[in-house]
Amino acid sequence: DLGISRLAGEKVPFDNIPLPAEIKESIKENKGVRCGIHASGDRYVVYRKQNQLIAIKLITYHPKADGNEVKFEINQESGGSQRVLDLLPAFVEQSTESLKNVLVIDEIDRSLHTLLTRRLIEMYLTACSKDTRTQLLLTTHDVMLMDQKLLRRDEMWVTERDSSGASSLFSFSEFKNVRHDKDVRKSYLQGRLGGIPRFFLEQVLPS
Repeated sequence: DLGISRLAGEKVPFDNIPLPAEIKESIKENKGVRCGIHASGDRYVVYRKQNQLIAIKLITYHPKADGNEVKFEINQESGGSQRVLDLLPAFVEQSTESLKNVLVIDEIDRSLHTLLTRRLIEMYLTACSKDTRTQLLLTTHDVMLMDQKLLRRDEMWVTERDSSGASSLFSFSEFKNVRHDKDVRKSYLQGRLGGIPRFFLEQVLPS
């Protein structure tokens, strides 16, 4: 639901990619290089073919009412569309059964609709099996993801910062009154599970 009909790539000179000189030199010296680059809002794929460095710039196409397409630069896409384009390859790779790694995503919900964020997580969980050896660690402010139909209690954790600024982590499974059929969002927003903001506006705002 991004409004994008297809993705394509355009070959560009590697030296035209806006990167610091030392990074460009490091890539040039790497004989087996194959990497994705995020620079100035654009996305590139760089690889070596027959000892020549190839750079492909990712572009998108949107459908028009007359049946034709219009080309967009990635930096012309919305923040949410760019976020999905960045996350999808990682989620697809993480669903590979033979993979053994940990994917860490900070604020997965940034610029995304809550249903889209949930769908990405469901896509990963559906691909998991007893032989899966990958892990997905993520942080979020989206309380709609606090759903025991999506995640187990021991898979949901909250952070609580004390008066000295130190943070602690607590799993929902540590709370005795969190049953498997309970709506944990309500308990969380009521402050029963910790990890909610403290408001002291009356101390800083004029009466």
